[in-house]
Amino acid sequence: MKRLSLKATALVCCLSVLLSLAGCSGKDPGSSSGGRQHETGTKQEEGHGTDPTRVTDPTAGPSTVPSGNNSGYIPTSDTLTYPDHVATAEEVHPAHTPGNVKGDQAVSLLSEVEMDILHHSITSYADVEILFENPEDYGFDIKEVSWSDYSSAEGFDDEKAFYQDQIDKLLSIDYNTLTGDDRLCYDKILYDCEECVYQYSYTAFGYYTMLFNFLVGPQSEILFVLDIFTFDTVKDAENYILLVRDTDRYFDEMCDYEETRASLGFASSDKSYEEAAKSFDNLVAQKDDCFLYESFEERLDNIKGLSDSDRSRLISEHEKAMKECVFAEFEECAARMRALEGSGGVDAGICSFRGGDAYYAMLTRQSTNNNASVDESIKALDAKIGNVYDGFMGIITSGFGWYNEYMNHSYSKGDVQDNLEYLYEAVKKDFPDIPSHEYYLLDVPEVFEENFSPAAYLGYHLDNNDDNLIIVNNGQVDKDFGTTVAHEGYPGHMFQSLYTRAHTDHLYLYICESIGYAEGWATYTQYYSMKYFSDSGAVTDAMILVEDEAVLGLLVSTRADYGIHVENWSMTDCLDYFKSFGFSVSGDDFEKYYMLLVTDPGYYAKYGMGYLWTEKTMADMHAKYPNATDKDIHTAYLDSLTGTFDMIAGNMEKLLG
Repeated sequence: MKRLSLKATALVCCLSVLLSLAGCSGKDPGSSSGGRQHETGTKQEEGHGTDPTRVTDPTAGPSTVPSGNNSGYIPTSDTLTYPDHVATAEEVHPAHTPGNVKGDQAVSLLSEVEMDILHHSITSYADVEILFENPEDYGFDIKEVSWSDYSSAEGFDDEKAFYQDQIDKLLSIDYNTLTGDDRLCYDKILYDCEECVYQYSYTAFGYYTMLFNFLVGPQSEILFVLDIFTFDTVKDAENYILLVRDTDRYFDEMCDYEETRASLGFASSDKSYEEAAKSFDNLVAQKDDCFLYESFEERLDNIKGLSDSDRSRLISEHEKAMKECVFAEFEECAARMRALEGSGGVDAGICSFRGGDAYYAMLTRQSTNNNASVDESIKALDAKIGNVYDGFMGIITSGFGWYNEYMNHSYSKGDVQDNLEYLYEAVKKDFPDIPSHEYYLLDVPEVFEENFSPAAYLGYHLDNNDDNLIIVNNGQVDKDFGTTVAHEGYPGHMFQSLYTRAHTDHLYLYICESIGYAEGWATYTQYYSMKYFSDSGAVTDAMILVEDEAVLGLLVSTRADYGIHVENWSMTDCLDYFKSFGFSVSGDDFEKYYMLLVTDPGYYAKYGMGYLWTEKTMADMHAKYPNATDKDIHTAYLDSLTGTFDMIAGNMEKLLG
């Protein structure tokens, strides 16, 4: 283990690429310490008093699901293209006949497609530096130091053509001649390319979602992202300063997007724009005392032989770039967001917009790694919520034998290091081995402790098993901190990332967007790991209550996500739904939580449905293979790598059968 002395930290992020860094922050977003991916997210809504997951009346039963009140679409520009129906999974992913390219040629062509896609997607200095320690090993040699470009729907035709070309190449392969992880990689790449072709078929898809969401937009992560970069040479530090300066251009492009979006009829509410502006105001307030100033100087200590003159020059250039290009840009962004107030926009579910139902269906498939339709997902979600609630109430009403343990439980062995060391050994009986590795522990600065989740994981430099980051918020450690560490470390995110990297040579399978898979696994293992903290090693009624309460909060929040964007639930509808399960919420506390869900469709779906499909997959395999141990099931699941849940289930049956 390596511990850094940095006072600053790095937030989990995706930057601007369409790739996931396989990270999250905190516990599941429905618990008392939630998280978010853009692959961001701090559970910042907690800091605003919007925790809708506290059961105060366990005898209150669920009410009828609120009905929608949609009376017509919000007018948007006719210059855009819209889908005329909700595409089914079969339409987006039709059956294919095998091609003619076989054997080594097929494997070579698959590798060519894989690298073409990665080089098409990873185009900036920032992306490459974060993803790889040795990017040259994979053919990356990016000369211009910059963040990615933030392009609008104007480039959709070119993107669609690119991904269609990759599909054509893949379909020339005789799939039946592929084996092992080559076949798994083929399945995932083809699936993703088909999703991209559909996504880039309609220019309206580029404008449904607000980019500068006040809680989890890119402005919430940019300073943390900058802290990730390390310096070995003077050139590294100079490039970093160039990247800092490019923040001006990068955020200007994103402001352009928000302005274009509003002009096309997709404007958000005045309140959303004001909250976005305030988020930039809060960043500007750090102008003279930003943690990056000290962090930058500390990182310079890693440069061997750095002269005093170069050190002084770099420190001066960095501070100048931060004030002239970063904080000045944040001031400009705040002004541009406030200028959008009065655009006449509203915060509304995606279903309120023409083509929004098709967009949300696509979003659901992509973010939950599952081909289930929206209706099928809601049906499965409602059934699971009912089962969990019934189980919870069954224990609550059976007596009070659970009470003392429930009230006094502690699922933790101490600090993050204590829990990591304990879990590393404890999980061995139920999970497969992972390769040797190291990790860094980074502390969240005090200024961010109130709104940052208890912990987060980031797989930095995915070509090096020793560059794993565990971010710790010492101000948010609670009595269940051990399960948070399980989510982020063993056997959650870090465990899964290390295992996947050790069991495939295909970069795509651990760099590609698979957030439903990643969060589903981490949340499943978080709850599974509760038993490791039981004195008896047994699952007790009190433990089931703790788990059910957390799961219920997650799933009810996920149901609100669907309710808002599919059935046009109002904030009152959502409040009534939460209260029907005994959750203590008020309109004032709930407003920003509701705003988060409205402006970031699918926020909870990737967590809640990711968990639901993961848990269902495990249960289905246990039912089909009753003699298989938990370790057998978990190993088969991980060996199936990062495909959709349908792909995973099919491969698990081959491995377990």
